[in-house]
Amino acid sequence: MSKGHNKKRNVGLIYEQVIKQSVLAITEDRPEDAKVYTEFLKRHFVKGSELLKEFKLFNAILATNGVSEKVADRVLELACESTRNINAGKLAKEKGVFINEANRLFGKNALFAVPVENFRALATVQSLLNEWKVPGTLFPADTARYENQLREFMMLEPRPSSLQIVEGIDDVSVKMFHKRFDDSYDDKFIQSQKDFLRSLTFGQQDEVSDLILATKKKVLELLLERQTTEENSVLREKYTSVRENIQRLDPSDSSALARQLTMLQLIDELEDGNE
Repeated sequence: MSKGHNKKRNVGLIYEQVIKQSVLAITEDRPEDAKVYTEFLKRHFVKGSELLKEFKLFNAILATNGVSEKVADRVLELACESTRNINAGKLAKEKGVFINEANRLFGKNALFAVPVENFRALATVQSLLNEWKVPGTLFPADTARYENQLREFMMLEPRPSSLQIVEGIDDVSVKMFHKRFDDSYDDKFIQSQKDFLRSLTFGQQDEVSDLILATKKKVLELLLERQTTEENSVLREKYTSVRENIQRLDPSDSSALARQLTMLQLIDELEDGNE
């Protein structure tokens, strides 16, 4: 894009690439692989790290929508000022460690080859951050053009979203994961299924097991309620068979995750049928 941009050292881009791979692993029923990606982020984007400081500048700019030109200018001004609080030497070292571990864990350059939809916006932000830290990295005309592009982006009306701006690496991870998941899979799962899939990445194993047990209890109650009011004997037998099958479900089974999605879908259908 410009002489000031290096994809492997673009904090926002790499973060998106990791989140995208984590989402893919979740949707392919590979929760342990998803954990590898998110734990990788947590090891590097820690409180006080230069990586997290720079990432928050990406977030401040790209999470801003629907503001006036004056506010957009102020966001850019504050982001520019904040680059002075980043230790360039320490940041370069942290990025080097981050890249080396990514190559070791995921294969040389494999992670960095993952395409992301908002590449140009991420590249624009990184190029400007580089310029603000070290003036002269970009040509003056490029600096003005990139700032104008981001100003116009921040003035666009926001897309509907339930996301909130939050602090801390865990919360930032959740926010980015939710955004990537919603962008890619919004029309493929009902809300309860999406919430569960997200929890697989950021929840503890005990928490996931508790969710499955709670779902199991709820679906059994709904099935029993439906069975007692069902007049068709054939359907009553089917309800009995389904309930017995669900009662045998063990949250520790390898099939529990897929069956949880089925139970959530069943709950949605049963509750909809009761309305």
